[in-house]
Amino acid sequence: METSDPTDILYQLVNSQVTPESSLDQICQQVQAAGVAASIPEEIVGQVVARFESERGAAAVATPRLLVDWGESPQVGHQVRPEFSLLCPGYENSRPEVRVSIDRELDHDEVSLRRVQIEDPGLWSCQVPFRMTSDGMDCRPGQYVIEVDLSFRDVPAGLPRFYRCRIRLNVKDAGAEEGGVLEIDGDGQSIVNLQGYNLKQFSKVILKGGEDSVINLQDAMGAPDDSAEAVSEKPATTFEYELKVDTEKQQRLPAVQATAAKRAYLDACGFFFEDGRRTLVMTRPRITFGRSRDNDVIIRFLPRSDENDNHSRNISRTHCIAELTSEGIELRDESNRGMEVNYQVVQDREMISARLAGGFVHVELGVTATVSQKFEMELALFGPDRRTSRDELEYWDEMFCEVIEGRLSRLHRDALDVGLDAARYDRVTSLRGEESYVHLFREALIGGSPAQSAIVLHESGAQVQARLLHLDRTFWLEPLTGGLPVTVDNVVTQPRTLVPLTPGMELQFGSEKVRFDRPSQLYLD
Repeated sequence: METSDPTDILYQLVNSQVTPESSLDQICQQVQAAGVAASIPEEIVGQVVARFESERGAAAVATPRLLVDWGESPQVGHQVRPEFSLLCPGYENSRPEVRVSIDRELDHDEVSLRRVQIEDPGLWSCQVPFRMTSDGMDCRPGQYVIEVDLSFRDVPAGLPRFYRCRIRLNVKDAGAEEGGVLEIDGDGQSIVNLQGYNLKQFSKVILKGGEDSVINLQDAMGAPDDSAEAVSEKPATTFEYELKVDTEKQQRLPAVQATAAKRAYLDACGFFFEDGRRTLVMTRPRITFGRSRDNDVIIRFLPRSDENDNHSRNISRTHCIAELTSEGIELRDESNRGMEVNYQVVQDREMISARLAGGFVHVELGVTATVSQKFEMELALFGPDRRTSRDELEYWDEMFCEVIEGRLSRLHRDALDVGLDAARYDRVTSLRGEESYVHLFREALIGGSPAQSAIVLHESGAQVQARLLHLDRTFWLEPLTGGLPVTVDNVVTQPRTLVPLTPGMELQFGSEKVRFDRPSQLYLD
């Protein structure tokens, strides 16, 4: 994904800033402006303009079409089984994913993602059954909405990936249908002459009369069925609905920023701040804590002194293990001095539930009265937005992997299942605030709030600035919208851009500078 070609660099820069709704003229103007600002030769600018012209022309031709065959017009109280057909020129090699959301006021099975079948190359179909009832009763008159979301995985260059459509069903009051109701209530001697009057124009006809009443209905039902006047075409039940590019989702897809450094494959890293603080990040399924240098996190009382060295001897070579499980984080006591969680002695192991995401847990290595001083840490848990479903999170994570041409790790998928993104262990006993350890499962937010961001900045307030991802064995930085400017090696990085991080890179969030490098602990370098 990395490139040093100035044509590709200019193209990627502009492409990350425009939307599918941007006109070709607007894009060309942006290319020209970017070329002038970066002193790029006119020949290269022309090549980039030609590339956009070619891609935008192809996109217009290749826009998918949505046809819906209702079978018959939806009627109140009836089962409806429309067939959705997608004509996808230009996407022949990509299987579409179709999500159809039926109005919640209509009875239907809770199935969003539809199983599509291929009819011909570029032609896909699926059925979307639902009922024109509400809780088993006839639905009320009014408008009902069906939302259609369409997406493709393997997308040709220049074509949008996401489309959407909104279908409105207008259900009329049965008594207000065309023609209305004809009701005639005659007395005992009335004569009602309806000869030649077409009663078919009414939805309901009610005729009442006494014993001596006369009602003439000769030719009152209109022309005979076999006459030319009665022959009419069957009402159309197949309609085309316009698919529009889903701009919000399209803009959410990141671009990959080219860097001069070769991509690094790491499972641990460190963020080293100018004021001496450091945050170490580990992406292994489990991490160990103990006095031995063989552990992921080396626990000792610091700085070195006779007193602190005596306290450190009470910490076992491997004191405890933290591992992500199907319920949360399991802390296992591997020591001969014990440990406490929230001031309660741990009996072999303690489960920290994923439901505690957003909160803090107090952890102590050593049990009261068995050690001269306990080593204290504070554990913070971070989870995804509870309003976002697990399937949606996985979908977008897979989209990001596709952009970088990688795939999700087993740890990443386990984190999605349990609902945890990361955990941070802060030292309390010694070096408080100077060194933290992040167990990264899915993502780690970077910002000013210790309760919201796993990697804490000092000069950004509570605003989340970016997020750290570990995809395909590489750490990636993605600046988020609404934050302070983020630079990588003095290059401004736009929101929704993925930057592969390599050791030695200089990052800057607003005015706060950070060095990204391989992990190393204080006083143990």
